Amino acid sequence: MSLSKKVRFEVFKRDSFVCQYCGRRPPEVLLEADHIEPSSKGGSDDEINLITSCADCNRGKSDRRLGDTHPRPDADLKYLETQQEIAEAKRFLESQKELEIVRQGIYVHLDSVWEEYLLAYRSPTQKQWGAWLSWNSPEAVDFAIRRASGKYQSGALEGSTLRETCDNCIRYVSGILKSRAQEIKNQNGRNQS
Repeated sequence: MSLSKKVRFEVFKRDSFVCQYCGRRPPEVLLEADHIEPSSKGGSDDEINLITSCADCNRGKSDRRLGDTHPRPDADLKYLETQQEIAEAKRFLESQKELEIVRQGIYVHLDSVWEEYLLAYRSPTQKQWGAWLSWNSPEAVDFAIRRASGKYQSGALEGSTLRETCDNCIRYVSGILKSRAQEIKNQNGRNQS
């Protein structure tokens, strides 16, 4: 026996006029009232046994129960692969958090060295620290700051404003880092010859 329009409409309204299997809605698809327990297997036409389905999903399900699915032969393997990916992603996120904590500690240390040896009132931004640390070790940056202090103490890096003085110190430290990197490169080149 076919369902009345009223019953179908009530099922569609209850399910917000959305296919409960794929989430599509009209006018993209034609909606049908699908039996959860197939009528061919004794399912009733009561609203409790009906669900909104698009025609494609209803044809795909056919007269099977939702629980009548057969697992793919490789389902366990796919599950394990997915679990492995999840574990790797979690380890990556945890390591990124740990790395950020270490970076913040390095920035705090370098800020204190900068304040002790150069300017107590103005230090480089995290962006500048990050730029230096992208091509130098924290020890090399620490060394360059300490080495620049002699030039700063002599007044050679003094500018007309605090910002200009800070910029002069940053440029001088950058120069020390570049010179040191070039020395190491030259030394490695001589060692390989």
